[in-house]
Amino acid sequence: MATANPVKSISGKKLLVQIGDGASPDEVFASDCMINAERGLALSVDSNDFVIPDCDDPDAAGWKEREVDGMSGTISGSGMLHTTSFATWFNWMESAAPKRCRVTLDVTAANGGGYVEGLFFLTSFEVKGSRNDKVTADVTLDSTGILTWTDAA
Repeated sequence: MATANPVKSISGKKLLVQIGDGASPDEVFASDCMINAERGLALSVDSNDFVIPDCDDPDAAGWKEREVDGMSGTISGSGMLHTTSFATWFNWMESAAPKRCRVTLDVTAANGGGYVEGLFFLTSFEVKGSRNDKVTADVTLDSTGILTWTDAA
């Protein structure tokens, strides 16, 4: 028996972290082979909290209200170190400059596909390994400025 509203899900392989090449006007976005295991996008909101007192009963607890102060996004990625990528990531970190990035849900628009795009700084680049194992890498990218959503074509 089928459910009335089945969940539309996609494979984790269809969540792509893509980095722009900086070309203008036709920037090209590509996934780096080093982000081959885990990847994600976290969106967050910073808020200011205020407690509104009860004027009729000053001894009563007030209700908390919040106002949005700022929004941001963080891209995380990890995987087995793709050795030819090391210099690219190191140079990006050293440049202290943002790059245009996309996090793509690589499915049709009818299935919720599209991408989030914006400028991101490379804020963390970690390479680690242990004896008798492969070297892995972890990256964190933090947004600067507005992020936008575009439906799949």
